[in-house]
Amino acid sequence: MADTILEAVGLAKYYFLGGQKIAVLQDISLAIAKGQFVVVTGNSGSGKSTLLSLLSGLDLPTTGRITLAGRDITGLSEDQLAPIRNDLTGFVFQAFHLIPSLNAIENVMFPAELRKDDKARQKAERLLDLVGLLPRRRNFPDQLSGGEQQRVAICRALINEPEIVFADEPTGNLDSENSEAIIGLLLALHRDRQTTLVMATHSTTLAGRADRVIRLHDGRVVDDSRTVR
Repeated sequence: MADTILEAVGLAKYYFLGGQKIAVLQDISLAIAKGQFVVVTGNSGSGKSTLLSLLSGLDLPTTGRITLAGRDITGLSEDQLAPIRNDLTGFVFQAFHLIPSLNAIENVMFPAELRKDDKARQKAERLLDLVGLLPRRRNFPDQLSGGEQQRVAICRALINEPEIVFADEPTGNLDSENSEAIIGLLLALHRDRQTTLVMATHSTTLAGRADRVIRLHDGRVVDDSRTVR
């Protein structure tokens, strides 16, 4: 695939419980093009979250190979993976995962400060202003609504201008109004910045808006549909 930003070959993830091998993902091979909006869908337990964790370098596969932005990240140590993740990827979780002891702007700045970016605060303010939260930049996570926390999490994911953003059920803890706002924000940022977006979701409506839909069942890809736009 031309301009491939992410490739997985023969990916599998197993766990061992009481001497029994449990397969979470099996024999997954895929390539994602730069700038694509890809939805990963499937029933609960199908392996969506595990797949995103592997593709983003948050977890290691049992077998298989992952290449991110031309670099094979398979088998790298955590110390080697951490800066790659921080530079190339952003991750938006269902549960927000903001640092409770940091206020909104400090949470957004955190990945940039890890890179010793002297413009971290300026970039964070610009992003918070973009999502309408600049006046609340000094509020701590427990002083923000769920929708506001997720917007902060999106800003944090974007501050290092990643090549690819992963979103794992990003509206799972939000009401319908906030869900639509968060999805609209992610899609607008994807469109305006041409950022590759890989999202795990149950939403058939959202899947209909994607460039490509990868459907999982029992840890295997059972459908991979591309939409020409």
